[in-house]
Amino acid sequence: MEARELRHFVAVAEELSFTRAAARLGMAQPPLSQSIARLERRLGTQLFVRGPRRHPVLTPSGRVLLREGRRVLEALAETENLVRSLHHEVEPLRVGCIPSVMSGLMPKVVPQFQAERPRGGIHLYEIEEAQLLDDVRAGVVDVGLCRLREQEPGLDVELLHLEPLVCALPQAHPLAALEVVPLAELAGEEFVIFRREDAPRAYDAIVAACHLAGFSPRNSLVGVHDLSELSIVACGLAVALMPRCSTVISMDGVVHRPLAEEFAVTPLALVRAAGVRSPVLEEFAGLVRDVLGVTPPGRRRAR
Repeated sequence: MEARELRHFVAVAEELSFTRAAARLGMAQPPLSQSIARLERRLGTQLFVRGPRRHPVLTPSGRVLLREGRRVLEALAETENLVRSLHHEVEPLRVGCIPSVMSGLMPKVVPQFQAERPRGGIHLYEIEEAQLLDDVRAGVVDVGLCRLREQEPGLDVELLHLEPLVCALPQAHPLAALEVVPLAELAGEEFVIFRREDAPRAYDAIVAACHLAGFSPRNSLVGVHDLSELSIVACGLAVALMPRCSTVISMDGVVHRPLAEEFAVTPLALVRAAGVRSPVLEEFAGLVRDVLGVTPPGRRRAR
């Protein structure tokens, strides 16, 4: 059954007149009658009872086809409208971020992106690193920002920045009086840190920095995100090492101090599915680099 024949049938069924239906469709009556006859032959049933001096009357088959045909034509019209509207719209960019990047970097990037691209928009998702990498590979999100440093199967990884770690201390802690804290001074302190399975690279960067300073961190306390870690610090129960971007979260009872050691850093990377490129993704990546002050001559790859 062709959509054109279905439209012809519905017009005749609603007008109950071949003459009025032909005028409504902007066609001559003989071609309309021939179209209905072809449809009846194709379906193997009569749709109208016709008489020489009476208007056409729907048969039981015709009544069913009118009801269902209206639904089909409405669905076709909705589909056409949807396709036309999408032709003029821009799909939003789906960005996945680990919690520290969501709070510390995205407020500086997203407003610029929205201002330059008001019709497209952006969807932000806060996702722990392990899940984020799977979502980028699967195309659930278009681009991710996390703590990778090495290349990963199925991903293109661009190392953007080695972000300094800072120390979050209870306000009454003796080290809070220092402007810069030597990392070795934290040996013996109780640490609060996120679960390694959520973000193994970020976790390992923190532990590795402590090892280079000559100690292993005691981390019996677990925070599920930055805010919970800072809450534990504010209670005076532990100290924490966090990326510098996390210092945008202020909390009474907590002070942030830079670390003395230059090796106390954590990577920040932009990840996308291998081989995936698009103008809007490149635009977003460029804004991230601008905010971070990263201006490589070409695409910089993680090593």
